[in-house]
Amino acid sequence: MGLVQEPNDLRFQVNPQAKFDVRAAVLLVHAGQLLATVNSASGIALVPGGAVKFGETAAEAAAREIHEELKLNVVPQLVGIVESFWQQPERTYQQLIMVHRVTLTDAQKAGLVWQEGLEGEWLPFAKAARMLQPRSLAQF
Repeated sequence: MGLVQEPNDLRFQVNPQAKFDVRAAVLLVHAGQLLATVNSASGIALVPGGAVKFGETAAEAAAREIHEELKLNVVPQLVGIVESFWQQPERTYQQLIMVHRVTLTDAQKAGLVWQEGLEGEWLPFAKAARMLQPRSLAQF
């Protein structure tokens, strides 16, 4: 999950060692599985999503991110909000994550086209719950 600053992203440098952002995340589900990108070295699974932009609703951000990453048009449903805190060597991060859920049809799943450089896999819910970052996403 690269935290790249794009124009109008709701990402803020609080101080030299701290960043805050508002993110839309999408739980794409199909037949008891969740779509995620998995880091093979760490075993961490991340769901599609990205920064909410100024003037954009979280649902609009979720739909935009899914279209950018997977070339898929969806109507995400907000299912909850998660607070996430994590530390990297150079700074501390805090996020408010607007969690959305979309259940894909067979045709939608078959039509997924990953953005260049991205690749995902379908994880059974139980396995995804152990790998998701942040872990609290598993409650949805």
